[in-house]
Amino acid sequence: MSTSTLRKLFQVALGTGDTLIYTTPALTTTTVVALFAVNIDTSERTFRLHQVDSGGSIAATNPLFYDQPVSAKRTLRDGGIILEPGQLLRGLCSSASQIVVTGFGITTLESS
Repeated sequence: MSTSTLRKLFQVALGTGDTLIYTTPALTTTTVVALFAVNIDTSERTFRLHQVDSGGSIAATNPLFYDQPVSAKRTLRDGGIILEPGQLLRGLCSSASQIVVTGFGITTLESS
């Protein structure tokens, strides 16, 4: 038997260094249904988003978005990201706190 809940998973202003966005709980699979990257600045900014295995770090081998541009005062929308137990979403931005990443999704907890 499994249980699922649609909810807001995270909302994080990205820093210029590696920023933790979300950690998938143990025994849980998370599906990010809608992902919004909002540039609140008056200049175009870029961001990176990485799907990282537990204990890992951001690298050129695990990006979902890499130097993705978002125009001033605009929103990028995407989704369909599946995270296994313990996986992390991590990211960074070209200018601190100028891109806010928000995700809505479903967490599925498998029970016996």
